Amino acid sequence: MDSMNLTIIGGGSVNWMAGLMRDVYLLDEIQGGEIRLVDPNREHVEAVAAMLHTFNRLRNKEYRIRIIDDRKEALQGADFVLTTFSPGAMDAFWNDLELPIQYGIRQPVSMTVGPCGISASLRTAPVAYELVQEMEEICPGAWLFNVTNPMSVVTRAMNKAAKSVKVVGMCHELHAAPKYFGPMLGLSKPEGMNVTDYLYRWLPEQGFHYKVAGVNHFIWLTKAELNGQDVLPRIRAYAQEHWDIEDEGAAGQNDSFHNKSAAKLALCRQFGYLPLAGDRHLIEFYPSLCNVRNGYGMKYGVLKTTVDARRLTKVHQLETIRQLASGVKEVSWQRSGEEMTEIMKAVVTGGETPAIVNVPNEGQIGNMPKDVIVETLANVGASGIHPWASGDLPGPVGSLCRLHADVHELTLKAALEGRRETLIEALSLDPLSGLADFSELGELADSLLRANRSWLPRFFN
Repeated sequence: MDSMNLTIIGGGSVNWMAGLMRDVYLLDEIQGGEIRLVDPNREHVEAVAAMLHTFNRLRNKEYRIRIIDDRKEALQGADFVLTTFSPGAMDAFWNDLELPIQYGIRQPVSMTVGPCGISASLRTAPVAYELVQEMEEICPGAWLFNVTNPMSVVTRAMNKAAKSVKVVGMCHELHAAPKYFGPMLGLSKPEGMNVTDYLYRWLPEQGFHYKVAGVNHFIWLTKAELNGQDVLPRIRAYAQEHWDIEDEGAAGQNDSFHNKSAAKLALCRQFGYLPLAGDRHLIEFYPSLCNVRNGYGMKYGVLKTTVDARRLTKVHQLETIRQLASGVKEVSWQRSGEEMTEIMKAVVTGGETPAIVNVPNEGQIGNMPKDVIVETLANVGASGIHPWASGDLPGPVGSLCRLHADVHELTLKAALEGRRETLIEALSLDPLSGLADFSELGELADSLLRANRSWLPRFFN
């Protein structure tokens, strides 16, 4: 395949476009085609388009760059579709994050679970479902790469609508593994090595073999062998001896992305297995790590990422894209470490590549319900998606993941049917929502629905 058509729903995403599009232009196997950008934010999408024209010139590529308002038109003949969208953007996100505080729930990130994650799913999952319905009609058989959160619910919605479309939910939390495997096992990533080369090539070459399983932002290292020896006891011993792992790459103690891994080690001490997502995600799954008594995670080094901070980050990201477009900032032609283009390369060359994916459970995790979205390693390529058998999730870890999968299912049902009663059921089952008074869950649901009414047509038809 010398050319391809790539449609990006959320093509003005200043968070993702610089890195992912750099990866696309590094694909020597594809010389051109079309890149279609769909996004209501005209300022952002035009900046991204200008950057891509510059990439065309710098990499001697022949992509036709198009900004298209009509989603169905943009899907015509698409080989690959990337989704990175958020209905309501920062305005709706503020509602999701701030309104639950008056009910005693203060989340640091809110991309996954709790009332914030549930509310975001209500806005996002129906759009994802309708998109795949359109793809089945317009570009059947295309590949769909989803990086939109809440990952589990959105990817589940996509798979409910999919017949021939191949849906892959993609998350990069596993990419922080070198920060843990280095101090715990002496398996530090060689300087300059891309993280995917480290995870899928270098570690096996050192005799390290591992399995990862769970649900998005709540994945666990369930197997770890070094030269045939089980090294989970070494990891448990490290957790017993250390309160945290200092993240030397963080900007500073007051940076909300600073990850000391204290919550990660606390969970490892309790359950005997190491969770691999960042602490800012992990604590939202476990109310004992995110409540008033521990400063909503501050005891474990987790700080809230405010909406104002996110808005400021987007301002800086937009400026970076403009500088790349104008040539003021030099493009660093290094792979980002994201795995989307590795899969694209495998598809167009007829091969396959290992990847960490969010896909329906078809038995890769033995004690998770069928069809719920789980996150495991897989081989992905021209022949499809082939998850690695990961066995059962151990003991309480499996119980926690099944509980959250049940919340995901209820949330999706509420989102697609526009049912307030089902939304309240999801909140009633969600562990973090348990920080609110049970009698006020209906009021919490109504406050979120009212605030986000503009992006919830199924609830207010």
